[in-house]
Amino acid sequence: MKRTLPPFPALRAFEAAARLGSFKRAAEELCVTPSAISHQVRVLETFLNRPMFARVTRGVDLTADGRHYLAQIGPVLDALDASTRQIAGRNCAGPLRVWMTEGFTRRWLMPRLSRFMASYPEIDIHMERWMPPTVFTAGTPDIVVQWGDAPVPGVEVTPFMSSTRVPLCSPDYLAAHPDLRRPEALLRTTLLRDEVDDGWQEWFGLIGRAAECPSTGPVFAHCELSMSAAENGLGVVLGYRHMISETLARGTLVAPCDIESPTRTIYSIACESLRAHEPKIVAFRDWVLDEVMRDDEGAGSQAGPLRAAQ
Repeated sequence: MKRTLPPFPALRAFEAAARLGSFKRAAEELCVTPSAISHQVRVLETFLNRPMFARVTRGVDLTADGRHYLAQIGPVLDALDASTRQIAGRNCAGPLRVWMTEGFTRRWLMPRLSRFMASYPEIDIHMERWMPPTVFTAGTPDIVVQWGDAPVPGVEVTPFMSSTRVPLCSPDYLAAHPDLRRPEALLRTTLLRDEVDDGWQEWFGLIGRAAECPSTGPVFAHCELSMSAAENGLGVVLGYRHMISETLARGTLVAPCDIESPTRTIYSIACESLRAHEPKIVAFRDWVLDEVMRDDEGAGSQAGPLRAAQ
């Protein structure tokens, strides 16, 4: 007999909200927004053709149908969780070798790594510095955090991060060069370059000055070196906005102006196609995707674009 089952995201959102008594707390548990929980609950209510919650002034209360449904599905989801952990845990424990760029490791992963370790204490992550190309042979990693999203034969590539670029410099450098708040002033300052992908000409094209883009300035092997140079007051660097939230929060870099280059894919998770469904690889990939979603939702909750330093 064909089963009549609601969409699992809707079921999961309802169970969390009903168990915790709050859309907000359910959103925190599932790492989404309260509006996403509300949307999924509406999906379930439409599927069942009856309300599960009674909206009240200070929150939500379960209806009689909602209480009955929670009593039925709660034990089922608990059993599913226990079985999944038991089976997945057999293959999830042990080392996971991940190769990634130095910039990704320092700017994005390190501020979040404690959350992965807390979620997967049975996985011992081994991190190593990597530069292109993406190659899997004997003794190479389980996962490569690959620059861009170029396809590789025999490799499953999952893009997960896109970003604009914005000029950045140290607070002291901006204080010494206050005219940098005007975009055209960057034509007359020290530009820090990344030999992997120098985007300055594209950026100056946004203000109609591409033909005047300087060709001079220090050149660094990769973006982490040029970012470090900017933090040390050597000039202005183009930084990927999705990578710098923690850096901006620390105040080691500021944006002198708020003109951003077009969005492009900057990172993907790559693994051998034959191993794409191994529990440890799936765990890391899903965790990264969840973290990026958390970043996107956090950015979406802030009003307006990136603000230039005042």
